[in-house]
Amino acid sequence: MFKIREAIVVEGRYDKNTLSQVVDAPILETFGFGIFKDKAQLDLLRKVAKKRGLIVFTDSDGAGFVIRNHIKSAIDGKYLLHAYIPDIP
Repeated sequence: MFKIREAIVVEGRYDKNTLSQVVDAPILETFGFGIFKDKAQLDLLRKVAKKRGLIVFTDSDGAGFVIRNHIKSAIDGKYLLHAYIPDIP
């Protein structure tokens, strides 16, 4: 298991469950597009990002791109790392 200092944000619970099997780090969910409506969740992500850094790990599809950009616009880039698996046909 890999120990990671930063917290990781993923799109949903299946992503969280899968990732928790290989990394030892706090894993937070956006609940898909729920991040757009849930101000408390976005505030939590900001606080966690300032405290320990945040890795944004979303799918490489359109939804993942939109969510990643929303988080990038809401949180200072110096606290963010972006990770995703490129979509290869």
